[in-house]
Amino acid sequence: MHLRGLDLNLLVALDVLLKVRNVTRASERLHLSQSGMSTALGRLREYFGDQLLVPIGRKMILTPLAESLAVPVSNILIQVQSVIDHTPTFNAAESERSITIMCSDYVASTFLPKLSKRLQTEAPKISIDLISQEAYLDGPLTRGEVDFVILLQQFASPDHPSETLFSENHVCIAWDQNDTIGDALTFEKYMSATHVVARFGENRTASIDSWVADSFDQKRIVDVSVMNFLAIPYHVVGTDRLATVHARLAEIYARALPIRVLPLPFEVPPIAVALQWHKYNDGHPTMTWLRSLILEIGKEFGASPALGF
Repeated sequence: MHLRGLDLNLLVALDVLLKVRNVTRASERLHLSQSGMSTALGRLREYFGDQLLVPIGRKMILTPLAESLAVPVSNILIQVQSVIDHTPTFNAAESERSITIMCSDYVASTFLPKLSKRLQTEAPKISIDLISQEAYLDGPLTRGEVDFVILLQQFASPDHPSETLFSENHVCIAWDQNDTIGDALTFEKYMSATHVVARFGENRTASIDSWVADSFDQKRIVDVSVMNFLAIPYHVVGTDRLATVHARLAEIYARALPIRVLPLPFEVPPIAVALQWHKYNDGHPTMTWLRSLILEIGKEFGASPALGF
């Protein structure tokens, strides 16, 4: 197929080049030789009358035209893929596909194991690739780099459809030999203790800190910040530090480590976790089936467990 002299296959090469910004890695992703990818880039530059990717030191940056092409080209290819994949019937047991889901380690550790178990039974030829969430959650989804994003509902992009998966509560964890805490955790003890938090994104923010500051005009004393949720308890055990975490994660911590789980001395509204997908995949047969399965598991997952697990 040719569009004003452009081979449509070159759009596939352009899409990958704009995403990885590296000829070698683009050739590896498309299983082409490096010379073949260089030739494709040369043809694209000639067609658009623009360098598209410009070497600056050891990196390649996109020209303004290339920046403007990134999302439209990605959208075109997502729509084409959806049309190609569209079949009158969908057989989960025989469908072969790799699905990429962007999420936090909290979701990867608590919710998604249930999905992987179901897939092994119902769709054994579908594999899942979990990747860490980024600061700009809708970017990889809009660019077609991921199939699904599981994120806090409040951060879901208005540009793509989403549905609520489940809700979660927060609890406090402490080392089970922390004798500074009595039978119950008081507000004064909570605020005077040192805390461990997980921070994400370019601003390195911890969402519960903002809530506490807005609600009580106070800040917690944070002396350890980690890069993910699963590292938190290891900086609590053996110390007098506290950490405010998701209830389901606290359940995992308490099963493996000498951790005590405590109710917070104040009420924190439950958080809503959502599933989001690209608008052009809304009717894709594989994506539709997977979406239904994930939402079904989310309904079974329900609200976070009560203390005493």
